Amino acid sequence: MALMLAACTPELPESPETLVIEGWIENGAAPMVFVTSSVSTSLQEQGLADLIDHVATTANVTITHDGVRYPLIGSISDDHFLSFYYTSNTLKGVVGGTYKLEVDWKGMHAEAETTILAPGTVDSVAVERHPMIDTSYIVKAHINPAPDVRYYRFFSMAVGKDSTYAISYNGIFDSELHSDDMFAVNRGRINPIEYSDFYYGYGDSVRFKLASMDAEAYDFWTRYDENVMFSHTALLPYSSNLKGNIDGGLGYWFGYGVAANTAVIR
Repeated sequence: MALMLAACTPELPESPETLVIEGWIENGAAPMVFVTSSVSTSLQEQGLADLIDHVATTANVTITHDGVRYPLIGSISDDHFLSFYYTSNTLKGVVGGTYKLEVDWKGMHAEAETTILAPGTVDSVAVERHPMIDTSYIVKAHINPAPDVRYYRFFSMAVGKDSTYAISYNGIFDSELHSDDMFAVNRGRINPIEYSDFYYGYGDSVRFKLASMDAEAYDFWTRYDENVMFSHTALLPYSSNLKGNIDGGLGYWFGYGVAANTAVIR
């Protein structure tokens, strides 16, 4: 039996390379689109040198808005986990605008469409001490949802500590289910590999954006938060596929109606 087992070579299912897109557009801001391709499962360890070819630096990326086609240009920034992205010098999002994204790279084609919904507003902010961590604070906000817009999430940053806005940890909600609640505006992670605290410290200047979104984006980010919250369970790790809105690939292209806010922990 031992000889038979030793002679067995494990086989992995083949997974064809697929476009992976992470992109968004906000009112008053240029689009941000990150393009990579999926990495096949391997029994061998893969380092950065093996993964660099999966970063698309020569893709053809366009956005169509009001019948006008805008070609996006490649740019580099160290503010995000992936430094190379596509954007536009002429296109900025407007509330009510619809934007069709198309991506072509290495013979693969993917596309998606999104609309920027009306933003909600924050009418009050509270700062509370963390109940178990003496040096940490929690920022909470109460929102007024926009008419006929149900789903929201927070993006946040601590000025001087975070390079840009990140997805607020467990910061997504359905305003119809929790209309009277104060929602925690937790810190997020730019780099998912490095550990970072989800709370704030004394003297922090906290900037956060309340972003309205459609049902597809809400479902995606709800499942994302579930993965983050439960993936560290030792005996029963949790993971599930994230269903995006990309036709011909994986990932998401979402429009956000945002309202910016600031809170200083004094």
